[in-house]
Amino acid sequence: MMTCRLGSRRLGGSGGSLQPGTACSAASELDLSSRRAHKSRLKLLGASGEAPLLGGWRSTPHTPRAPATPAQHQSHNHLASNCNGTDSSSRNLRRRSTYTSGRFGFGLSFSFVFDPAGRLCYYWSMVVSLAFLYNLWVIVYRFAFQEINGETLIVWFCLDYFSDFLYIVDIVFHFRTGYLEDGVLQTEPAKLRQHYMNSTTFYIDCLCLLPLDFLYLSIGFNSILRSFRLVKIYRFWAFMDRTERHTNYPNLFRSTSLIHYLLVIFHWNGCLYHIIYKNNGFGSKNWVYHDTETADVVKQYLQSYYWCTLALTTIGE
Repeated sequence: MMTCRLGSRRLGGSGGSLQPGTACSAASELDLSSRRAHKSRLKLLGASGEAPLLGGWRSTPHTPRAPATPAQHQSHNHLASNCNGTDSSSRNLRRRSTYTSGRFGFGLSFSFVFDPAGRLCYYWSMVVSLAFLYNLWVIVYRFAFQEINGETLIVWFCLDYFSDFLYIVDIVFHFRTGYLEDGVLQTEPAKLRQHYMNSTTFYIDCLCLLPLDFLYLSIGFNSILRSFRLVKIYRFWAFMDRTERHTNYPNLFRSTSLIHYLLVIFHWNGCLYHIIYKNNGFGSKNWVYHDTETADVVKQYLQSYYWCTLALTTIGE
């Protein structure tokens, strides 16, 4: 009886704050100690030869137990489940977590955020670079040699405004392009929008699309009004730099890039040469070819280009 009371004190003395594992170990120790005390008492009685008391060897009469209340049944099941390591709350939590992970695991998330180091951004920068090269070669040529007229109106307008459309799409593309912050790629739309609109790139892209073409209605066709489209050169330089770093033939790429830069310089100098000629530059026209006025546009361009090539390479007179 003392052992049982001690065990009950051990189990209930902590104010009901025993953990499930402590309750199991205390119950097993209590059962083991009671068995040992009972065996030692039997040994002492058998050694002394005394007859046991009337109720010593007789088992206590079986008395029917009262039906357990729902609270006791619940506490017993709770203790058993704690001893077996299968807590109902943990089971419910596991089920809840499994459902949640399954729900998000099979869900489709469409996030139109582009990786700045990905292939799609690289190919898109190539497309924008082609639009820039179109403006780089065509604007000064039309201003110097062959301005827009009724015959070429549809062709030039389609090409011009298609390149402008690519510039507009590039702005939208920038709004959905991620950026690195403390080594982490940011993909939140609000942060991407704020980061792009607070950067210098946004103002450069807006400057590229100034609608000065409406001045065609007052001063006529003049391609030099589209010169702000050339501010997009930063996109072309970024594309060239990335291509040079990732190509398998960097020397060949550098040589090709150098030749292209030289051709562009010759092209712009030839156009400026012809612009000076048209405006009666230097007071006379004796310093140009004699048949320039009667030649067609292609011949005028080739003569100007050839003269600039000889002059810039220091092999002409």
